[in-house]
Amino acid sequence: MGAPLWHDWAKSMVFQWNADGSEFLELNFGGSGAADNFGGTAGDSRTGGHHIMSIAETMKRGFPPAFVIAQACAHSAPTSGNEYKVVNWLRAAAILAQIDPLQAGYLTTDNKGNFRLPALRKLGDVDLPGNTPTQVNLLTEYTLHNLSDADFTYSGPAVAEVEIALRQLAPQFGYDPTDVSRYNNSFRNPVFTFLTAKRLQIILGNAGLKGVKAQLDKLRSLGVI
Repeated sequence: MGAPLWHDWAKSMVFQWNADGSEFLELNFGGSGAADNFGGTAGDSRTGGHHIMSIAETMKRGFPPAFVIAQACAHSAPTSGNEYKVVNWLRAAAILAQIDPLQAGYLTTDNKGNFRLPALRKLGDVDLPGNTPTQVNLLTEYTLHNLSDADFTYSGPAVAEVEIALRQLAPQFGYDPTDVSRYNNSFRNPVFTFLTAKRLQIILGNAGLKGVKAQLDKLRSLGVI
């Protein structure tokens, strides 16, 4: 199971539906939100709890530093002054996993006592200038995994747009959007599970409400909705 799948596993643990149709509340942690940067300077490293949980899980299972750090970079690449965010998420995950991140090799410290990303593989061959937060021990997969997690720029808006369409079409399928529990549990959620918001958004853009309704008709014929 790769880093993206561990991330999605943690999401499934946090993003759940309550019986009344509301969504389980996710807490943000991994920072105070004000002075999270190296040395207590201005910075905000708070992030969704699912992210920290997934990192803690792979730490607890003994996955190697390169894997775990790449996983931690899902919510931010450590470049462009954002190393402190990844560091703080690793620290928070280590607390959950009840391990020493320094001893396990997930973090190191610099000459100022700041927690930093370690020099893995052959990165130690280069003496990074000044050992300052302006330079990071970077492996290619750190930024690649951050890019792989960046679908939220499309997936989030797709959900919002398709939800509007579903609310307009729902009465034709016997559902009232104001009856939140029944609407979410018996209509909205099954539709997104079987068809996905991104697929429906593409259909909506090219075939309009008629195209989306045709997809819903298929689900109704199968007894899904």
